[in-house]
Amino acid sequence: MSAGDALLAVEGLTRRFGGVTAVDALTLRIDAGEVVGVIGPNGAGKSTLIGLISGAVPASEGVIRLAGADVTRMAAPVRARMGIARTYQIPRPFAGLTVRENLLLAARHARGRDTPAASRRRCAQLLDWTGLHAAADIPAGRLTVLRRKRLELARALALRPRVLLLDEIGAGLQERETAELIGLLRELRDHVDATVVVEHVMDVIAACCDRTAVLDFGRLVACGPTAGVLDDPAVASLYLGTKTGPAAPHPAAPPVPARAPSPRGDVQRHDHPALLDVEEAHVAYDGVHALRGVSLRVGPGEVVALLGANGAGKSTLARAVSGLVPLGSGAIVFDGYRIDRLPPYEITARGVAHCFEGRRIFGTLTVEENLALGAGHARRAEIAGRLADVYSVFPVLAQRRRAAGTALSGGQQQMLAIGRALMSRPRLIIFDEISLGLAPVAVERLYAALAAIRATGVAMLLIEENVDRALDLADRAYVIAEGRIALDGVSREVRHHPALRSHYIGEHRDGVAVRTPW
Repeated sequence: MSAGDALLAVEGLTRRFGGVTAVDALTLRIDAGEVVGVIGPNGAGKSTLIGLISGAVPASEGVIRLAGADVTRMAAPVRARMGIARTYQIPRPFAGLTVRENLLLAARHARGRDTPAASRRRCAQLLDWTGLHAAADIPAGRLTVLRRKRLELARALALRPRVLLLDEIGAGLQERETAELIGLLRELRDHVDATVVVEHVMDVIAACCDRTAVLDFGRLVACGPTAGVLDDPAVASLYLGTKTGPAAPHPAAPPVPARAPSPRGDVQRHDHPALLDVEEAHVAYDGVHALRGVSLRVGPGEVVALLGANGAGKSTLARAVSGLVPLGSGAIVFDGYRIDRLPPYEITARGVAHCFEGRRIFGTLTVEENLALGAGHARRAEIAGRLADVYSVFPVLAQRRRAAGTALSGGQQQMLAIGRALMSRPRLIIFDEISLGLAPVAVERLYAALAAIRATGVAMLLIEENVDRALDLADRAYVIAEGRIALDGVSREVRHHPALRSHYIGEHRDGVAVRTPW
């Protein structure tokens, strides 16, 4: 694919972080007048691509050209003055400055360097166009979520870009707010020459993008007209992890009967067989509603999959269960006792372990030192017994017990993270995207280990982007969309439910997104 007359072209673009290749020999062109979407499962390299193009992340290899000029080695501020601007998934305006002051500050670094009077006129126009005129003199820290998103867009446009890079601008918005954002993005063609939209909200992609590129493990796997790409079964398989082989059988855990939510208040004891019971949980981050009345149950020894697109609320729910984020309302009950008011260390002591996305091992400590930390204040003899149990599940960790964490491969580091969780002798382990970024052979080994752990009677809440993989292991599954439970049932029913696909990449008819009702 030649750069030709492309407004923006990347050729053989590669970025490595240690042994991980986040963007792999990617070639893509964006022509003037285009709006191009970039989609892919979590960890596909989308945000890294935005960082590479904007200059926030240096390239390991490859070339980036803007209107034919090589900008690969230019710093981000230089690229901004040449005409490349970006937004961030989480807007971070200068909270103490007013909306107008935020825009004027951005305009000082605009392409072409307007006079002060011209900058003020342009900022006034942007305030009107983005619907922020009434909030112009309000401190940015007091804005609602949608208004902060609008300010983020206005600040990027104040740079007078030729190419605008939008990173997850639809994240955290409610349905009405998303519709307003789509209307705003459709009008961007009058303000910039080309736009690149990285987005998990497929309504935004379907409504706004002429072409869509699909990434997986940093590679470009598909690119073409948006409607055709979103209807491609191969693209759906990237999100759902569809396999052609039969599902691996596993013994079913006892079913957990349904029960009405318990009353709010200080009631501590609940008479029901669930090990974990999340009841009408609401969580908001600075006005962003991440969970909206989520209820979920895990029985003793049961494996429950929590599925959904990136940004749906899966990790927020996991962090709420382990005490890392507070509930706005609702309750979380573990083993009959309410835990949502407890600090994380007390929740861990009661038998809940959390294996985080990203592993989070201590790289300078040895394997055995990392594992011992997971045992807390257990006696030395007890720690020795727990180490033996972990090594029986992960023999490679026994072989490398004296090696530093940084000396392990990605798959071995993930084994270490799981082993550290097991060292607390939990009754429930929350696994958050443990296969993210790993080679298929490493994923196979990890899931074989999870099956062995399952056989010991430890319950699991399994958050996983590879739907097929998760459903092979799980007894039941919940699908979360926009902070609500959209679908739940036994794994075989969820696997074949016609609405499952739509909660990842939507349904599209004649190029129009069709929302599946809950």
